[in-house]
Amino acid sequence: MKVPICTFDAKTGVLCPKCESRLKNGELSDVDVECSIKLIKLSHKNQDLDKLNLIGSQKIDEDYVLILKDSNVSHINSNDKLVSSVEEEFKGKVWFVEANSSVRRFLENLFFPIRILKTNMIWLPDGNQVTQVTIESKDYEKFISIIEKIKRIVNAVRKIELVVEIAGK
Repeated sequence: MKVPICTFDAKTGVLCPKCESRLKNGELSDVDVECSIKLIKLSHKNQDLDKLNLIGSQKIDEDYVLILKDSNVSHINSNDKLVSSVEEEFKGKVWFVEANSSVRRFLENLFFPIRILKTNMIWLPDGNQVTQVTIESKDYEKFISIIEKIKRIVNAVRKIELVVEIAGK
């Protein structure tokens, strides 16, 4: 498993001078350190986590957003036990997104398992840009509370203003 801090630091919970310097310079955040330590600890219990490559992380409200190397997200989303064990370790909801993905792929990761029918970029008269996502109406009722969280995460991680539209409404 690769994490933003040294593996030894993640195992011991004490930062080396190099990682400490990166933290002070803003290259790392406290959340990156916290998530690295938790994931390394969890990887000792679950070998599936050894394949992960954590690029960065953010905490939005009480939820964690883990930014992973591109191929890792589909591996995690296909394993419910793995997701449950990570969320148990983090004591809350954990969102998994790809580091260098397109806007659509980023949104698909967050909305999973809700199916996105289409995405559109809308330019407002004041020059701002809004991203519109259309989802199936059958999914909307079930996930209405999660959609507001997704909007906050998208804004915090990618600085994208998100509008969600329901197909057929």
